[in-house]
Amino acid sequence: QSSTTARYEPTVQDILTVRSYFLLLRTPLPNELIDTILDEAHYWAHSTVTVEYPVCTREWDSADHMYMRTLPLAIPGTEGDFVFSPQEPKRIRLGTGPDLSLYHRLHPCRRIVFDLWSHDQGWSSSPSEWHGTYYGSYSWWDASVLEATRGVSPVQFHQHERDRPHIPSDKVLQRNLHAVDEASHHTVEWSHVDGVTSAEDQDALENRGRGRSSADGSFVRNLRVGDCIVLWVSATFPGWAMYANEAKISVYWAV
Repeated sequence: QSSTTARYEPTVQDILTVRSYFLLLRTPLPNELIDTILDEAHYWAHSTVTVEYPVCTREWDSADHMYMRTLPLAIPGTEGDFVFSPQEPKRIRLGTGPDLSLYHRLHPCRRIVFDLWSHDQGWSSSPSEWHGTYYGSYSWWDASVLEATRGVSPVQFHQHERDRPHIPSDKVLQRNLHAVDEASHHTVEWSHVDGVTSAEDQDALENRGRGRSSADGSFVRNLRVGDCIVLWVSATFPGWAMYANEAKISVYWAV
């Protein structure tokens, strides 16, 4: 028997059932208090998308490459775990429902967890003391939002960011280790309760290959029902390359 225990992930129906219990009390709890209790318990629905797709992007080929995107946030039919690869395309049937603009919780996202496997070209003419660190690394992962357009049927999407950054910005998701030719696994977690960090915390983020302003929580709080997260692989400057092996994004939302 395995010594590890699978983590329990509640379904939307589980959460609705628990909510109903609070309303059966002699003095039913107000919805605002139920929301707080469930948030404190991290009792959220989730959608996990894993893409196994080795790809390389180089500065002289195409500095940017859209690697994957998540399923629309909090839409029926998207909860659970999904694995996709170009060799085995899958069709996902999303549930039907009311106009997204009528959803009672417009910003339901609570947490996003990125698991990323990648490396750079494995060499660099930069000072050797930079090798194996994130300093001076110019291949990286980034995230943006594909927004759902409300009030039209079928729902349409448009890219929130018109122009992609040519160098890692202060909100970069994750840089690769500098001049390391073996894939590393990075886990990045963003939460709706993240806030503006101190200069010391920003330095710590930068030392882990992340943007100094990437953990302010705004990305999570601004996601709306139906939005998708787009994951990008990027490289810039001659000789730099981004080798992406696999990525997984888990999105958690309140019900």
